[in-house]
Amino acid sequence: MKRTFQTLVIGASMAIGVSAIASAPVQAGTMTNVTITGNDYTKYNANGTNTFVDAGADLSTILTGDSNSPTGNVELFASSEKSPLSPTSAATTFTALKSFLDYSQVTTLSGELNGKQISLSSLTATDWFGGSASSISTSISSALTIVNANARAFALNTAIGGLYNSSNLATQWFSTTLSTYGMTANQTLFNQFLLAGGFQRFSDPNISYVNQNDTTGEIKIGLAGHYDAAALLGLTPKPNNPLQVSELVKVSYNGGPDQILYSYQATASGLVAADDGKSHNGNYELKIQGVPVEIKTSTSVPEPSVVLGMLGVAGIVATQRKLKKVSG
Repeated sequence: MKRTFQTLVIGASMAIGVSAIASAPVQAGTMTNVTITGNDYTKYNANGTNTFVDAGADLSTILTGDSNSPTGNVELFASSEKSPLSPTSAATTFTALKSFLDYSQVTTLSGELNGKQISLSSLTATDWFGGSASSISTSISSALTIVNANARAFALNTAIGGLYNSSNLATQWFSTTLSTYGMTANQTLFNQFLLAGGFQRFSDPNISYVNQNDTTGEIKIGLAGHYDAAALLGLTPKPNNPLQVSELVKVSYNGGPDQILYSYQATASGLVAADDGKSHNGNYELKIQGVPVEIKTSTSVPEPSVVLGMLGVAGIVATQRKLKKVSG
C-alpha cells in the first residue's frame, strides 16, 4: 500500500509538471502599430449584432476579432461605389469607368506582426487591367466626343474591347469566379459587369482582422463581405445556394512581393451592417505563410509547477532511501 501511495504521489507530481507544459496555449499575434495611408476609408465598429460607421473607432479595437467572432472592420477605397467612380445611371456607365481607369489613389492599412511589416491595400484599375488602363481611358474620352449616337456607341464598345484579355487579372478573376459556380465567361458578360461598376465594387476590401499563429507563422486575414454575393455579380440570389465571393486585397509582407488575395468560401459572421441590412454578414478568411516566432530554448526558465514537481519527486526518492536504511 505504501509503495502504491508513493507511486501515485510521484505520478501526480510529474503530471503537474507535464500538464503545465502541455496546456500552454498556442500564441497568436495581432497587428501592432497600425496606421492607414490615404484618406479614402471608412471605419466600422460593432456591437455584437451590427456593424456601424464610427469615425472615431480605435483600430486596435475593431481589428481584434477572428473567424469565430469577427468584430468591426476598415473599408479601404470607400468611395469605390459612389459617383463619379461608380455609375448611377445608364448614361454614366462610360464616364464612371473612365473615372475608375484614371483613379490611382491607394488606401493602405499597415502594421507589424511580431516585428515583421505587413500592409493591406485596395486595388486600382492598373491592378485589374495592367498598363492598358490609361490608353483605354484616352480612347473612351475620344469616343465620348462623337456627336452621332450610333457612331459614339460603336466607338465606346470598341474602346473597351481590349479589357477582356486573358493576360490581365480582371479577365482571369472574372472567368475563375464564374467557372467556380458552373458558368462560362464571355466578353458580353464581362462588359456588362465592367460597365455596371463591378470591378470597383470588388476593389474595396473590408479588413476585419489580421492574426498570426506564432508557432507555425501562418497569417490569417479576415474580410467582411456578403455571405451571398450573387447580387454583386448581377445574378439572382438563391437562398439555399449562396454564391460566395470576397473582395480582393493586395498584401505585402516582410518586404516580399505583393500578393492579390481573395476567397470563395465564407462563414456567417453573426453581424450585419446597420446602414444597409445586408453587408458584412459573411467572413472570408485568407491565409499566407509568415515567419514563425523564434523560440529561445537555451535561456528558458521552467514553470514554477515544473520545478515543484521535480522537487517533489526528489524529496520522495530521498525519503524512500532513508526508510530503506532504517528498515535495514
